[in-house]
This record gives sequence, C-alpha cells and structure tokens, in this order.
Amino acid sequence: MSRTSKPPGARVGIPAPGAKDREGAQGGRPVKRPASGSQAGPEATVAHASGPATPHVEAGPADLTPEQVKTLLTGIQSDRVQRHRNNSHLEGWDVRRTLTRIFGFGGWSDQTLELTCIREHADRIDGDIRWWVVYRAQVRLIIRTTDGRVLSWWDDTAVGDASKQVTAGQAHDLASKSAVTQALKRCAANLGDQLGLSLYRKGDLSPVVIWSAAHIYPESQERMGEVGPGATDPEGEFAATIRGRIAGATTPEQLNQIWSAVTEEQEQGLSGDIAEGLHDALHARFAEMTEKPEPEQIAAAQDAEAEAPQNTTTSRRGGRRA
Repeated sequence: MSRTSKPPGARVGIPAPGAKDREGAQGGRPVKRPASGSQAGPEATVAHASGPATPHVEAGPADLTPEQVKTLLTGIQSDRVQRHRNNSHLEGWDVRRTLTRIFGFGGWSDQTLELTCIREHADRIDGDIRWWVVYRAQVRLIIRTTDGRVLSWWDDTAVGDASKQVTAGQAHDLASKSAVTQALKRCAANLGDQLGLSLYRKGDLSPVVIWSAAHIYPESQERMGEVGPGATDPEGEFAATIRGRIAGATTPEQLNQIWSAVTEEQEQGLSGDIAEGLHDALHARFAEMTEKPEPEQIAAAQDAEAEAPQNTTTSRRGGRRA
C-alpha cells in the first residue's frame, strides 16, 4: 500500500469557536447590513463555548411571503426524483436550484462546519494504483427572509466516499463533495416536501406536510391528522402490489423475480412480518405451479374430457374424424 498524502482524520476547514464561518453561498457571503437599534444584522452570530458560532435568528414563520408558503406546501414533482439502489433522492444541483427559486439569490447559504477525511487507502488493481477515500462533513443551511434577516438554520452530517479512482486528487475531490452535498440535502429536507421530506417515507411523492398552522389553519380535525394520499401505509401498498403480481404469475421464473424484489425491499427496511407473509405467499404459489396432480385428479380430468362434446367432420371415406 502506498503512503497516503495525509493521515486519515485530518480535519479541513474547521472554524474556531466564535470565528466567522466560511460560507458557500451563491456568489459568496451576502453583503452585511448595519445594525439597527438593538437588532443585529443578518450576519450576526452568537458564540457558544462548545462549537462554532451560530447565526442569530431575527425572523419567524410570519416573515415568509404567501408565494413561498404556497410553494413549500406543494408536493414534489415526480420528474425531480431519482432512483438509486432502490432509494429515492434529489440531486444536489436540484436542491440548490429549489432553494434559490423559493428564497431567492442570497436568500440562503450553506456553511461547511467540518470536513474530515476518515479513510484513505491505495491499492493495486491489474498493476495500476487505485484510490479509496471516505469523508465526513457537517454542514449548516441558513435561510433568510427577502429583506436579508435570518429566518432559521439547520445542521446535519453525512459521509461521502469514492472508490477505485485513478488519482488521489480525484478520490478526495469526489468523496469530499459527495459528503458536503449529502449533508446539505439532509438540512434542506427540514423545509418540507419540495426539498425531499416525503421521500423519507420509502420514496413517497405525496405531500406529507400539507398544512402549517402558522400559515394555513386546517379546516377540520380530520385534516389535522392527514398525511397525504398514499403516504399512510407505503408498506401495505407495496404488499398489495406484490400479492397481485404473485396471483398473476404464470411461471416459476416470474416468481423468482418477485422473490428478489421482496428480498431487496426487505434489505432496505421492509417490515419482517410483511416480508415473511409475502415469502409464504410465493412458496404457496410456487407449490401450485409445480405440484403434480393426484391419480384421482387425472382420472376425473379424463372423464370430463370424454364427456365433453366433440367437433367432428366426415371423411371422404364416410368415416368420422375429430
């Protein structure tokens, strides 16, 4: 194994407590506004003894515009959702685009609070050096009102990796960007369905927020408990779909494909009871297909065939043929 360019665990870009965090906003750090009276500007921070500085919240839900609220309460469009390894997700560029569309240019920013290489490995494959790198990132997403005041902020972490890269630089670049992007996406999900919240319900596209009493009070108690059509029991819907496929299967090969789909879903978190029930149904259906009929069943089938009316025609020799 080759000597690594830096030891695992090296920390990159960690601000000192109380120091100004490095922001990754669109176009850089927003312009500071002067403090007015007892209120500080949107860039004001509150230093904590343990941890980096945090933004000072100056605004609240009432400071969102009606158009912003309407957009945030809308369900996500299906063409924005990607599927990878049986998981639904939004791409990083799409999250950034949506944040910009809702909150405007300069209306949001992200800070990389921590970026740590936790694993670096090089090995030979067919005589060539290949690199494996893993990073952990902690990111903060800050949301501002249209006049620049801090509305809210969230911190979250994620891990990104890169494997079999040709150079160490490529591996570190890919892994670090992946970690930062994933952490940003997790922060953004706190803003609701447009930023991917419903996808945590096994990829459900139906809105799960639907209403907010701070903006739109529900019309009834029933609506207060509503979580969106199709979102109440995603596992039940999956089971119903699979049972329909089992009933319609006509070959053992089709049953094997269904079995693989159930197993894959179970590995992604499907309830063990539901998976067991589906596997039992597959076993029963397979037995129906492959079970040999008993002699009595064969005899009964032959009798029924003999009693059935036969379509016959007269041959040229005057005989009858089937």
